Amino acid sequence: MKFLLVLVLLSACSSEPVRVDNPSTPYQTAGNEQFFLPELPAWVNGSLSAQCLRSQSVRYMDYTALEKIHGLDFKQKVELQTQYNRKLKERYSSNSLALSPQEESVLFLESLELVKGGLKDLRFPTNSSIHLVWLDSFNKELFAKKWLEKLGNKGEPVVLISLCQTASKMEDWIEEQELDDYGFYLLGIESMGPSKVNGEMAGGAIMPLDAFFPFQSTTLWIKGIQPAEFPNGYTSKIVEDTNVR
Repeated sequence: MKFLLVLVLLSACSSEPVRVDNPSTPYQTAGNEQFFLPELPAWVNGSLSAQCLRSQSVRYMDYTALEKIHGLDFKQKVELQTQYNRKLKERYSSNSLALSPQEESVLFLESLELVKGGLKDLRFPTNSSIHLVWLDSFNKELFAKKWLEKLGNKGEPVVLISLCQTASKMEDWIEEQELDDYGFYLLGIESMGPSKVNGEMAGGAIMPLDAFFPFQSTTLWIKGIQPAEFPNGYTSKIVEDTNVR
């Protein structure tokens, strides 16, 4: 009997240990989702002023939360949202699946670090007269290329603005029109947001022109009526199929 008991104990000691599979640890959120506003459904992701649906769904950020937690000023908040959306398009545009929480958090923190470090995508002249051009209002006109060439030859900075397209899509149009040599600055839909410079919420997504371009030294060129997405206060001129005035 004792011999049998010893054999049982030796057998137990020499056998392989039992392997216990622990369930995978769930992803622990870093809390960065608090800095994003709800994504717009596709059917309202557009501009009534420009009569268009937007080429990309922009991830709008909660500027109040960014200021409270990270101490960002308004320009930094616009910069952060712009860089985030551009990186999102560059890295994940071919992915049909939605970003995982981990990927979204990494992309946000990477963009935040760059903005806090002073890196800017939105760099515009500050010491000269500037021409803002609402490209959506006339880019399909036959005279669009010649008109922009005429304005570009004036030698003053020109910023092309779109309420429908990203800066990347605008670059494609510039290349198609062979306007690359003019060095136009671009401001696309990834820089729009629901907050005004003074912190008030707008009725929808607006273009924060007054955060970057002073009223006194800026001319706004449009064809038609000034869109509701632009702030009031700029000297505006009409785009026509004539010489630039």
